[in-house]
Amino acid sequence: MPYFLEPISNVTVPAGRDVGLACVVDHLGSYKLAWIQRDRSAILTVGNHVITRNHRIGVSHDGHRTWYLKIKDVRPGDAGTYMCQINTAVAISQTGHVSVVVPPYIKDEMSSRDVGLLECMDLTLACSARGSPVPTIKWRREDGSNIRVNLTTSMVEVPGPLLQLTQVSRTDMGAYLCIASNGIPPSVSKRIQVEVKFLPTVFVPHQLVGVPLSQDVTIECYIEAYPAGLNYWKRPNGIEVLHSDDKYEVKEVVGSQKYKTHMLLTISDVSLADIGEYNCIANNSQGGAEQVVRVSASNPVQYNRNALEKGFDNKEITYGKSSLSAVNWSKDNDASAALKDDHDDHHKWPPRTPNTQQRQTTNKRLPNQSFDHDSSSPPSSSAAPTSSAFFQRDCMWLQQLGTITWPIVLLTVTLQGYSGQVEDVWCLW
Repeated sequence: MPYFLEPISNVTVPAGRDVGLACVVDHLGSYKLAWIQRDRSAILTVGNHVITRNHRIGVSHDGHRTWYLKIKDVRPGDAGTYMCQINTAVAISQTGHVSVVVPPYIKDEMSSRDVGLLECMDLTLACSARGSPVPTIKWRREDGSNIRVNLTTSMVEVPGPLLQLTQVSRTDMGAYLCIASNGIPPSVSKRIQVEVKFLPTVFVPHQLVGVPLSQDVTIECYIEAYPAGLNYWKRPNGIEVLHSDDKYEVKEVVGSQKYKTHMLLTISDVSLADIGEYNCIANNSQGGAEQVVRVSASNPVQYNRNALEKGFDNKEITYGKSSLSAVNWSKDNDASAALKDDHDDHHKWPPRTPNTQQRQTTNKRLPNQSFDHDSSSPPSSSAAPTSSAFFQRDCMWLQQLGTITWPIVLLTVTLQGYSGQVEDVWCLW
């Protein structure tokens, strides 16, 4: 009588591969061995003959001792229990199990596609995956940053087939990955692009930019806008600067996020015509915004060489000083009397605190030499002279109240009927 030498081994096979089951029997003789799919009660083979019409099923043997059932291109429906049976008077049999595992795959028709929405709206992304075993799903951002699921919670990974985002902002813009895995390689993912549309915003880091005349200067602004639109500068005369030329160089630098842009405008050889307000303007399909950068001339006042040659000390120009000393003036024909009046007025002034007290009061006698200025109005000989103490009190008053913040002070004077600004006047300390 025939008998089985060893049990049939259970096998696990990925879908799409080939698999074989072995049934080892001794003393088969004239008996027949059949393979049967027990779950369906379907006879597959008898002896050397294939009974089923499934072309993927085959049978072979090794000297009538080891009989092989072969299944090509295994499919999930091939999973189940297979029986090797011998047709003795009382049939004898043994079974083996075939498990078919399916790597995960994502069903696109049941998953979200690329989406665009307005800022502050809610968003739900869906991902449907199949496989055997049933795959698990998790969400990640493509750039590795956290996912902000609501106003207070952010996570590197979010589990589940649904990703819900509350009040999306521009920082939520980007690619999201739905990743499905079930332990059977390879894991798969689907990329979903989220685009958040919003009004442009313009930020100016320096609203006031000083530049010496005849020098170059670069002004800048930062723009956030999506979708991308038209970004440009507008000159003080209202003319738009869209492209670079010999006078202006326009640069647009894309930021770390595609909705960020760094705008730079370089003005060559700055002249008085270039002084004024420059508008950084951004427009897109959602609206527009702009900010102003003011360019001002910051040329230092030049020394009057004629005055220096007549005895004025040459002092180094410095910027950013907060306290200045008084300047005493005297007439050329009555210097001693004027200086005496200044000395008396100086002592009449109330005491100052250590923070505002000047370190030195410098008396300079102005020679009979006119300062260089553009005024062509001649002085009137009939006007009464003005005491030099007026200038000293004026400078000291400004200093004590702490209103002088620049190293150069232009004093308005009345001298022999002439009113105007005296250039190249320094408050020395």
